Amino acid sequence: MPTPRKNPKGAASTAEPVTIDVTPVLPAPAADIETPAEPEMLPQPLKETLEASIEKVADFREQIRHATEEASASIEASLKLVSQGVTDLNMKTIEAFQASADAQFAFVKALLSTKSMSDFITLQNEHLRQQFETMNAAAKDVSDLLQKVSTQSVEPLKSTLAKSLKLAA
Repeated sequence: MPTPRKNPKGAASTAEPVTIDVTPVLPAPAADIETPAEPEMLPQPLKETLEASIEKVADFREQIRHATEEASASIEASLKLVSQGVTDLNMKTIEAFQASADAQFAFVKALLSTKSMSDFITLQNEHLRQQFETMNAAAKDVSDLLQKVSTQSVEPLKSTLAKSLKLAA
């Protein structure tokens, strides 16, 4: 039951809400237009034009299907190269961390065997210099690997795009 509303004079109103049908009224189709139910009823020139259009659409569809398959294959090849590159990058990073950990243990072992403060400082300076050189070499290796992976992974996409552009021209 609707909630009673008060009219402006204060008396309760129990009127139901009004609904309006807003569906558009479409005109009836013209009775004098005939549409052929069978293709045989079409005039010959129109029939030939339609058949040619259907054939062109089928050829275009085949070209699109072929281009899509090539694009999918090149994307798959590119992703495989990226995956292999990430694996190689992870291995390089693990090797760098392993070398750093080994150097740290060797450094601590050498520090424990020092007998004077000057030996301690000399050993520490030498260790810092070696670590700096090792980290620079590791960073260069990782950078080279990233550049190689980037170049190789884009190559399948680049060749497919170039082939597609040649076909389109």
